[in-house]
Amino acid sequence: MQPKFIILKIQSKTFYKLLVRELTNYNRIKFFGRKINGTYTVVLKCQGFYDAILDTSISNIYLSYIYLYTSISLILSDLIIKYYEQKITRQILYSKYSYLSPYEMSKISNITHAVLDSNYPSIDSKKLYLYRKDLILTKLLSNFRNQNYIYTDFFAYFKLNDYHEHLENVIQKTCSYY
Repeated sequence: MQPKFIILKIQSKTFYKLLVRELTNYNRIKFFGRKINGTYTVVLKCQGFYDAILDTSISNIYLSYIYLYTSISLILSDLIIKYYEQKITRQILYSKYSYLSPYEMSKISNITHAVLDSNYPSIDSKKLYLYRKDLILTKLLSNFRNQNYIYTDFFAYFKLNDYHEHLENVIQKTCSYY
């Protein structure tokens, strides 16, 4: 039986606001959000989405599930990069390179974020961004295959091992060039 809801739990108010703004741009996705016991919860109503899809040209419910999960995963992967990436890189820097001075730490952090910036006018930075997005997207789609909910903070910090390793490699190369 297909799920009737997709549940996203979020600890950060900023991430919650970013997510709500992105979901508002999708006309077909019906959702509501609320703060429950200190955690922001966004509930996506699947059936309303399926009804909207069925009214158009897609008559296969399974295809609409794939479309919904892919849409949510694309939104979340962009937001995870926007919101969590800087925090994760700082966490890696402070845990692996604690012997550096605060000035050196700041310099390496700034250089790393410049390298990871997708707005930087370089083809390599665009490729790097797409690679990171693909790492996150793959994990998100895998998660939605098994369950219809996600706790974004836990997911960003503990489930994205390949993504963290990639960020560690970028930081390591930045340190070696510095």
